[in-house]
Amino acid sequence: MTTYKKPKRTTGLAKPDPSDLFAQARAEFAEDIVNNMWVDTARQRAILNKVRRYMRNAAKKRRGTPLGGRRLSQFSQAGKSAIAERLIAELEEEAIAAGREPNKHRVVHITISSRMTLKMLFMAILNRLADDFLDEPGSRALAIGKKGADDIRGKSNDNVMVLEQRIEEWVRRLGVELIVIDEVQILVTKRDRNLADLDYGRAYLTEDAFEVTKKLQSFIDRGVVPMLFIGDETSEDFFKLNGQFAARLGDPLKLLPLDVSKSADRQQFMKFCADYDEEVVKRGAVPIPTCLDQPAVLTGLIKASGGHIGRAARIIQQALPAAVERGAATMEAYDLSNAVRDYAMDLGWVDHDPFSVVPASPAAPAPAVPPGTGEPDSLADGPKGSLPVAEPEPVGAA
Repeated sequence: MTTYKKPKRTTGLAKPDPSDLFAQARAEFAEDIVNNMWVDTARQRAILNKVRRYMRNAAKKRRGTPLGGRRLSQFSQAGKSAIAERLIAELEEEAIAAGREPNKHRVVHITISSRMTLKMLFMAILNRLADDFLDEPGSRALAIGKKGADDIRGKSNDNVMVLEQRIEEWVRRLGVELIVIDEVQILVTKRDRNLADLDYGRAYLTEDAFEVTKKLQSFIDRGVVPMLFIGDETSEDFFKLNGQFAARLGDPLKLLPLDVSKSADRQQFMKFCADYDEEVVKRGAVPIPTCLDQPAVLTGLIKASGGHIGRAARIIQQALPAAVERGAATMEAYDLSNAVRDYAMDLGWVDHDPFSVVPASPAAPAPAVPPGTGEPDSLADGPKGSLPVAEPEPVGAA
C-alpha cells in the first residue's frame, strides 16, 4: 500500500500572511522572473534550429515559388508555444548584438480561436502587424506610425480578397519571415454524441475551417510567407484530415517528453533543473539555491511533469512565487507538492502527488513460530498478543 506524507516546510509559514506587503512584493517580482525566463534544453534547441534552417532556406527562394511549411505537435503545456516566443526573442537579441535595429515583425505569432473564419484570421494577422509595439514610446520596432498602422489594418468592411492582398503586400514591406499559426487543433470539430449517428465522435472540418486551411495552404504554395503550424496532441486529427496540406509541411517536429528510464534523458532533465536553479538565483527571484538539486525532488518533478520540460517549468512557476510569498528562504519540496496538488493534478498531468510518496520500508521478517503451536506461518498484524499496528493515514490530494 502506497503511503503519502506531505513534505515538511523548512522555512517560512504554512500559508502567506495577507498583511506582509513586503513578501507580496517579492513574490510578484519572482513571478515576473519565472514567467519570462527561458532555460535552454537540447530538445527545444533542436526544434529551434530546424525552424531557423527552414526560415533561411525560404529566404533564399524567389518570391512566388512554393515554400512548404513546418508543423509541431505535442501535449498541451509541453513548451511548444514557448519555442515560438523564444524564436522571436532570439532574433531581436541577435539584431541588437549586431548593432542593427530589430524588426519585431520578422516572426508573427497568431493563435487560432474557436469558430475562426477566414476573414477573422486575415484580420488577426493584419492587426498583429499593425499593433506590434506601436504604442511603446522609444520602441526599437519598425516605426510605422499610427497612419501606417491604419493602412495595414484596412477597413472593417474590406472583403476577404482585399484582406488577402493587404497581407501579401505588408508581409513583404515589413520583412515578415515567418507566420506561426498556433492551436491548429481548434479548427477540427467532432460530431456530438448521438446513438443514432454511427459517425459520432468522428473528427471533421467545418466549412469555415476548410476554407481557412485551403487558404493557408495557398499561402505556402504561392510563396507568400513561410509558415509554422503548432498544435497539441489532438492536432494529428487536423493533419490527417488534410493529407495534401500535411504533405507540404515535411516531417513533423516533435517535442517528445524525456524518458526517465534513459540515462541521457535523465541527465538532460538534471541539467535543465540545475540551469534553472542557477538562473533564478542570478536574477534575484530567490536569494539562495532552491531544492532542485535534490535527487528526490528531481524524481518527483519529472514524474509530475510526465517528462515534459514545459510542464516542469509551469509547476516551478506556480511553486517558486508561492514559496517567496509565504516567507520561505527559497523554494522547497513543500511548495512543489502544493503546486502539484493545486495545479498539475487539476489539469490531469498526474493522478497523485509524487513529492508526498513515502518510500516503502523493507518488510521485517516474520517472527519464528515453534513447530506444533498451531500458529500461522506469518502474522499480518505482528506477533500473537500484540496490538495491531495502525496504517499511516494517506494525505488527501486536495
